[in-house]
Amino acid sequence: MGSFRCDRGLVLAALAVLSWVFFGAVVYYLVGNCSTVTRLSETGAEVQVDICPWHFAHAFYYSVQTGLSIGFGVLSETQKLSELYSIFHILAGSSVISGALGFFVSMAVTQQRHFMSQSERQLIKASLALHVDGYHGFTLQQARELMLAHPQYANAIIRKLHPSSREAGEHIARFAQADALGRKALANEILERATQNIDFFKHESLCLEDLVAMDEEHAGPMKKAVRFLEEHATFIRLLTSFVAWIAMGAVFSAATAGSDLIRSVYFAIAACSTAGIIPTSTVRSDANVAFVGVFCLVGVPLYAACLGSFANILVERTLARQTEDKLNEDLTEAEAAYLRHLGDIDGHGEVTVAEYTELHLLRLGVVDREMLQAIRAQFQKLDVAGHGKLKIEAVAHQHHLETLGKLDEDIEQEGAQETKSDDSYPAERSFAALV
Repeated sequence: MGSFRCDRGLVLAALAVLSWVFFGAVVYYLVGNCSTVTRLSETGAEVQVDICPWHFAHAFYYSVQTGLSIGFGVLSETQKLSELYSIFHILAGSSVISGALGFFVSMAVTQQRHFMSQSERQLIKASLALHVDGYHGFTLQQARELMLAHPQYANAIIRKLHPSSREAGEHIARFAQADALGRKALANEILERATQNIDFFKHESLCLEDLVAMDEEHAGPMKKAVRFLEEHATFIRLLTSFVAWIAMGAVFSAATAGSDLIRSVYFAIAACSTAGIIPTSTVRSDANVAFVGVFCLVGVPLYAACLGSFANILVERTLARQTEDKLNEDLTEAEAAYLRHLGDIDGHGEVTVAEYTELHLLRLGVVDREMLQAIRAQFQKLDVAGHGKLKIEAVAHQHHLETLGKLDEDIEQEGAQETKSDDSYPAERSFAALV
């Protein structure tokens, strides 16, 4: 449903921009503007040609370059009615384009935020394959099977046990080169050392979050680089698309105006960033004019989304630190009063985890009171009996999910099996039981 709403919003934003641009093109086409432009003759010489009235390609080009404030300055209006309309076209464009660009940037930034990290998704997928609920915890036997099926987790535990990269590398290589029986023996050896040296192994409380943290903390340089690319896949796709778009614009400039490499790239960047400094020979044919219009219409929002996504990468660590600082700040008098209000709702003078979370989400500005009220209203609508609790099936049906274990399409069937089956492995957690 969220994806549908996002796609619907994208379509509506695109339709708003296209409607605004084409309406402007029709107006500029009908009012009868005339211009004198430079074209190449058959001999290659530049000649001045009168275009009166503008062709539709010129009107479309002018609608884009005026509305986006690119201002190449190649065409100019000659009719007062056209100038009058341009006032409204520019003002409307400021609203339509600003809203659309804001949506595109917001969508790009939102797609970089994930409910789960890639490491957590991979580990959940591996856990489901073993019919284990990793959030409840792994027995040592289950941990061993996980290590044998997915050696990267064995590598993470090895790196945790051996801070020296050289020593850890030797143990990892030994584990990788061993046969199936040898790996099993090595896995037992690794787990025995882990129960003696790693806290959550000592306390028999190994869970999915511990393995994810260990895997991320002790990953090698190559894996960290791959993980960075996976986590910022949206920005990589946007950047790749933008570079390809700039290359296409540069090739166009070189082919139509005979520009050198620097000037061709200069034109493409200036057009997409709305600088529009270079009055390149874009009106030598209707096809050239139409191409520049489309190039700018696509390139400007693509550039904005790329910038927004990159800015998000730059500030995300700073925002994380600010969030941590905010969480550690003392409550203000108003916040303390609201906390007391939450504690007095049930008459016990205590706050639950949910109420404590609510307070801090409000403090961080992640949600507002209206959003929380809407969530409560949705909960109360489902809670027909008024017990303050919901059946999982009711929530799953409300959100049109077949199973809460569904993380992505490739593990949907495994997730369905997980919700139907109990833990199929013994609950012994001691190393002696494992051996």
